[in-house]
Amino acid sequence: MQLSETVKLYPTASQSELIQAAMTEYIYVVNSLVSDAVNGTSIKKLTTAGVSANLPSAIVNQCIRDAKSIVRKHYKKCRRAVLKNRKFADTSEQKVTAPTLPVLKKPCCYVNNQNFKISGTCIEFPVTLNGKSKRISVKTRISEKQKSILATHKRGLMRIVVKGNSLAAQIAYSVDEPDALTDGNVMGVDLGILCPAVSYCSDGSIRFYGNGRKNKYMRRHYAYLRRKLQKSKKMSAVKRINDKEQRIMKDIDHKISHDIIETAVAHNVSVIKLEQLSNIRSTTRTSRKNNHSLHTWPFYRLAEFIGYKAKLAGITVEYVNPAYTSQTCPVCGNTHHVNGRNYTCRCGFHAHRDIVGARNICSSTEYVGNRHIA
Repeated sequence: MQLSETVKLYPTASQSELIQAAMTEYIYVVNSLVSDAVNGTSIKKLTTAGVSANLPSAIVNQCIRDAKSIVRKHYKKCRRAVLKNRKFADTSEQKVTAPTLPVLKKPCCYVNNQNFKISGTCIEFPVTLNGKSKRISVKTRISEKQKSILATHKRGLMRIVVKGNSLAAQIAYSVDEPDALTDGNVMGVDLGILCPAVSYCSDGSIRFYGNGRKNKYMRRHYAYLRRKLQKSKKMSAVKRINDKEQRIMKDIDHKISHDIIETAVAHNVSVIKLEQLSNIRSTTRTSRKNNHSLHTWPFYRLAEFIGYKAKLAGITVEYVNPAYTSQTCPVCGNTHHVNGRNYTCRCGFHAHRDIVGARNICSSTEYVGNRHIA
């Protein structure tokens, strides 16, 4: 399993110019190779000697690998589109349009694990200076925890990107997945807006995660700041506000997913069941008050965080059909619409509607696979 650690870079002015030039040249070379391949020039046996680029040979080699990967994926999508169009040629189904050729736009640069080195608080990697390859040592803010992780695991590619107004290195590393647990409890997790997540275990334990009202207040606060800054035409400040809001929401998702997995481990859970939330934005009935929250809520990201953290704990994640999970009585099976947050059934059962949803997800057998579909 591939994970990554992000490390902020603090280059000098001259180092920053060299890195920025390398990033711009990198995406130019990759886009040129992809364009040549699509226009009929074979790049299957291409080597660094056949590529004219102002980059070290190790990075040029990575450019060739990336270009081959992009071309391979593009042709695969084209073949799928052709097959689908043949299949539905005699029907009224709308034809699938051919995929457009991907083009790299954001400056970035990839360095393989043999060509960068972490020494103390610095990262060394090659750049081009006066037409020759030279290794530079760039200061970083790397924590002891990150050093320990990168020292004890097999490192992969290092990706240098622009984050805000600074440079960052994203270093990939491999983690061995533990064997999946068996014969444990089952946990159902219901994701929502007012309650970001509710879990119900087959042993009867229940837990609420996050503070939906606080999240909504925070979103409204940043929306107000955006409107105010947009009226003043301070677009750079708007971008900073957007980035800050996204960082906060990502941090909240990380904490909620961490708490869910921690609870699952404490209750000996071997399977976590989530709702398959595809098309949630078009199928969910909401009030005008909650409409904006629904369309900007990161359901997919939270489900992805739960998924990868569950893998690291040896827990299997299954996705079930979300239809009527909050409207079906878990005792008698009757279905009826719920007004408000409390669910009351004619049989006498009553509980919080999100607990009902989590309980029905836990006991559901209508599986839709073990992947989250956006």
